[in-house]
Amino acid sequence: MIVRHQYRCSFNASAGGIDFEKALEKCGENALALIKGGRFCNISFYRYEDMGFLHLEEISENEEIKSDPESICPELKPFLNTWPEEDGDRSFVPMIKVYYQYEPEEDLNEWEKERATAIKTRVGRIAFVFPSKLTSYIMYHKKLTDEGLNKGDKYAYISMHENILFSYYEEPRNNVNISRRDEASKVIDEWLKVDPESHFDRVKAKGMNFLVIPCLFTADRVDLKK
Repeated sequence: MIVRHQYRCSFNASAGGIDFEKALEKCGENALALIKGGRFCNISFYRYEDMGFLHLEEISENEEIKSDPESICPELKPFLNTWPEEDGDRSFVPMIKVYYQYEPEEDLNEWEKERATAIKTRVGRIAFVFPSKLTSYIMYHKKLTDEGLNKGDKYAYISMHENILFSYYEEPRNNVNISRRDEASKVIDEWLKVDPESHFDRVKAKGMNFLVIPCLFTADRVDLKK
């Protein structure tokens, strides 16, 4: 099965220049090697100012996460701050799963079908949610996921750390839903009634709810066929 998970990191003041670019290039090579070795089907990394966001799609026999993001990008460690965690300081902190619109297929080729049949752009976005609105945002998006009727990109996945949301999706979008049923969502009507716009701090996101951010490197199983 394919287990998706995302991580956030914090860049320090040295994260720039030739040495940083060389470290990113090596991490991109690491990502492709891990995919070639069959451990992952997608590894993509994005940046916004001093924040980094790592999107992973791990191939696993169960829902257990076996990978360590620190081992994917060891060359970046000198350029990263650390967060104190219960089991020690970490450069990459796990983000909490909030929303998705499709469950990965058990069949890896079926999961990657749309990627293999079209040129896709792998997009990363961030949003800043007002702290007072976090509970509301999470509650309605869990309800939307549980209902499974709202349609969106097959590869879309949103997670949270603190009051920051990171969203991964691909263009052109292949709009599907978890239930595979073509029915109207009742929960989306509930979400619209609580004023979704009021949840987002658009000043921090440069006037957007979700702001598209630069990709530092990306690798997918389909890249091995090019």
